[in-house]
Parts: sequence; C-alpha cells; structure tokens
Amino acid sequence: MARTRRPGRADRLSALDLSNLRVEERGVPMHVAALALVDGAPLRDARGELRLPALREHVGARIPAGRLRQVLVPAGPGRRLRWREDPGFDPARHVHVRPVPAPGDEDALLRECCALDERPLARDRPLWELWLLPGLADGRVGLLLRWHHVVADGLAALALFAPLFDQPAGAPPATPPASPGAPRPGVGALVTAPLRQLVAAAREGRAPQVSFNRPVGPHRRLVLLRADLAAAKEVAHRHGGTVNDVVLAAVAGGARRLLAARGELGPGTVLKVSVAVSLRPPGDAGGGNRVGVRVVPVPVWEPDPHERLRRIAATTSAQRRRPPYRPGGRVAQRWMVHVMDRQRLVNLLLSNLRGPERPLEFAGARVRELFQVGAVQGNLALGVGVLSYAGALNLDVVADAEAVPDVAVFAAGTAEALDRLGATGP
Repeated sequence: MARTRRPGRADRLSALDLSNLRVEERGVPMHVAALALVDGAPLRDARGELRLPALREHVGARIPAGRLRQVLVPAGPGRRLRWREDPGFDPARHVHVRPVPAPGDEDALLRECCALDERPLARDRPLWELWLLPGLADGRVGLLLRWHHVVADGLAALALFAPLFDQPAGAPPATPPASPGAPRPGVGALVTAPLRQLVAAAREGRAPQVSFNRPVGPHRRLVLLRADLAAAKEVAHRHGGTVNDVVLAAVAGGARRLLAARGELGPGTVLKVSVAVSLRPPGDAGGGNRVGVRVVPVPVWEPDPHERLRRIAATTSAQRRRPPYRPGGRVAQRWMVHVMDRQRLVNLLLSNLRGPERPLEFAGARVRELFQVGAVQGNLALGVGVLSYAGALNLDVVADAEAVPDVAVFAAGTAEALDRLGATGP
C-alpha cells in the first residue's frame, strides 16, 4: 500500500498564520492588498478594450509554484489545515475586470477598491486575486492585488508577486529590498493584522481612550497621500531619526487635527502607535508571517511637527537598542481574538514597507504609482500604510466608514505635517 506523504514544515501554518484565520471566524475578512496605477495603452487592444485573455495568460505564466498556487485543506478529519497544490489552478479565477464609474477620478477609484476589498476571498482556490480597474479619466488603469494574510506578510508578498512585474527595457538593475538580518523598525508587513500587534503591545500598558477606537463595521474609506522619499530621508537625518520617524510625526499631526475637530485634544495627549517590524532572516523569501512589533508613543499634544519628530526620533532610537516584541503563542492569540474589539493597548496602526527602488512594468505597462491598502479590525478604526516606490513615499489612510467618516480631516492633518516637515519635496 502506498504511504501517504506527511506534510512537511513548509506545508504547515504557524500559530500566527492560524490567528489570521480565527479572526475571520468573527466575521472580519483577513486579506490585505496593494494598488498600482499603470499606463493603460499597453494593456488595451486596437478597440481600446483591455486584453483580458492575454493578461490572464501573462499572470498564469508568471505565478510561480508554491504558495500562490496552493489551497488550504484539512490534513485529516479534525486536523489542522495544510497547504496543498491546487490541481485545477486557473488564472481566469483570479484575474478580473471592474470598470471605474464616472467621473473616473481618484475618489471613484478608491470607492471601487474599498467595495472590492470588503469581499472575503474564496477558500476553494489559492487565496489571492488581481482586479483590473479601467475607466480612469487620465487613461491609466488601476491594479488591485489582494491576498489573504495567511499567505504572506509584506516582505514575503514582494517576493511572491515579483515575477508578475519587469523592469523597463534599458533601465539600470534595481537594488532589491534587502533581507532584514537584524529586525529594522519601519520595515514590516504590507498591511499588518492588528491581532499580532496587539498581543505584543500588552507589555506597554493602556492606551488613552479616543473616539476612533470603537468596533469597526464592514465598510471602509481610503485616502492616498504622496511624499518624496529623498526629502523625507533628508529631514529625518537632520533630526537624528529615520523615514519611519518622519511618518510617525506626520501621523501624529493627522491625529492631532482629528482629535481637535472632535473636541478630544488635551494638553498632554499621547497616542500609542503599533509599528510592524520584519523578523525575517537573511534570504528568507518564503510565505507566511514573520513580523514583530514596536509600540511608539507619539506626542499628539505637540503643535510643532519638527519638535514632534525630534521627540519621536529619541524614543525610537532607544527602542532600537532592544529587540521588538514577538507575537505571543496560541493561547495569547486566541485570547486576543476575543478581546480585540475592546482592547486598550494601542490607538493606531502603522505599517511601512521598503518597496522597489526602480520603476516596474506590468505586461509592458509602466507602473506609475504603487500603494499598499491597509486594514482595520477590532476597535482600531484608523490605520496608515506606507510604501516607498521609485523615489516616492506613498501613504494610504484607511478607516472604518462609520467610526471615522471624517477621515479626510485626519488625512489633511497628516499631509500638512508632511509639508511642514519638508517631506513632500521642493
């Protein structure tokens, strides 16, 4: 009788991976996403229609063996889920089109992204999908790439989906994002699940109670912000900090304006921001999640963004002398799943990922901009994701539509702080 192959370690889900599935049992989808804006002409035929069959063929030919061609199945009756190759893998089940309605501006695009991103991913196929979003007034096409958090964190996702993209002909070789030997602050999951951050943040004590820390519903709002990477590095250097410190100072400015508009800004208000930190060893490009956490107190009470940056840089410099918090074991994570909608450990989520340094192309179309699309869960109704790409520092602000209908106020405060710091370039 033939022996059944026992699943290897690569087939198994870690406790951290499993936690992403348990959160979904409470009705909250645990997927993450990225949004690219690309030139539309190379993706269209002579009639101006998207070349959907060719684009599906492009994706199908580029998706490598491994996690993106695998499905989750039980290892046996009542046994833990394992990864298994999908024998019926079909790119047509993963690559879809959804036109952006008139007027085809950025607001319309982001509304479509939010609507698409509210849907759970089907468990009967590999846990990712790519949406082509034509109809933008400037002729570009949006690419919304979604995957379940159990598949990969941010650094892993960069490696897994990299084969879909090329460098333009004649472009100098890009320096790939370095694999983090020692954990580095500000280089974390593309969108980090609040759960893993909350488990570690318990050591930092209670966070202040603010009105945007309330249980989230099913609907989202999304705002994009743009800064200049070189300018952000320069201002960070002048204040003895990092680019991530610049982002934290700007996020504090957004929170300051939002709390002031809601009548909640006090003279000593300090919010706690959970920042994802990669724990991947050198050369580890596998799937799954390898993420730690730093909890950074930010002085929202301070009106001067430069002084905020100096204070934050001093705090994070001290934090870097010790390792980041690592997620707890299964018991702690199961407990956190049950209390995450009423936790008092952090107020905001921040994920910052170092992306490609050179421009990319998708099926011959230049990728003009690249953003991550964040997630909010539990009672963390507001989060910020950051992704550097080809000299740009791109931010997204994601919010629960009911808890933070005034997300534009937060975004405006963040943008103003970036501008006052000089991080938006000349």
